[in-house]
Amino acid sequence: MNSTNNSTNNASDNLFGTFTRRAIQLAAAITLLGTSLGNAIAATGDATAPASGAITPAHQTRVTGSHQLVLKQWISLWNGDLDLAKAIIAPDFALHATLLDGRPDTAISGPAGLAAWVAQSHALFKNLRFTVQVGPIVDGNFAVLRWEATGNYGGGIPGAGATVGTPLKFTGTDILRIEGGKVKDYWLHADTASLLTQLKFGQAAAAAKN
Repeated sequence: MNSTNNSTNNASDNLFGTFTRRAIQLAAAITLLGTSLGNAIAATGDATAPASGAITPAHQTRVTGSHQLVLKQWISLWNGDLDLAKAIIAPDFALHATLLDGRPDTAISGPAGLAAWVAQSHALFKNLRFTVQVGPIVDGNFAVLRWEATGNYGGGIPGAGATVGTPLKFTGTDILRIEGGKVKDYWLHADTASLLTQLKFGQAAAAAKN
């Protein structure tokens, strides 16, 4: 009887010990899994979080009085006040854009180069007027303006099928780098496709063939 009881007790102990070990192993596995999931979630959160160097609204630089003046004069320059080029355009001014007439952007440089380009624009588009829609948005030495231009086609663009006097409206974005109160770099992004559509670009040649 004692032998039987001892065997039963040993079996119970073995079963209990096995159960306990499995329970401990399971608990450890759950803990390890929870830790792994937690690390994975944290890693995902870190991946989706903005980089420490990303520009956020908190990084936006307050528009200074000097910046405000230069940007106001910049719009006035494009509205035809060509004398302002000497005051606000740096001698080493550089344009970064694709020109409508196919010239490289290096064709426009310095105050005189920009003033000549503005004058040419006013010859092609009569009553040309620029107004600011958004901005200025300033980050350090960089300023961004979203503008709208209105005017009338003045003629003289090869391939344009629009009649002289056709009303035009197009938009664009200027990115300027300003140093020492002067514009040194100019990145232009204009809605050229819309402008060419309004000018009926290529339609004159197509009509002549027909």
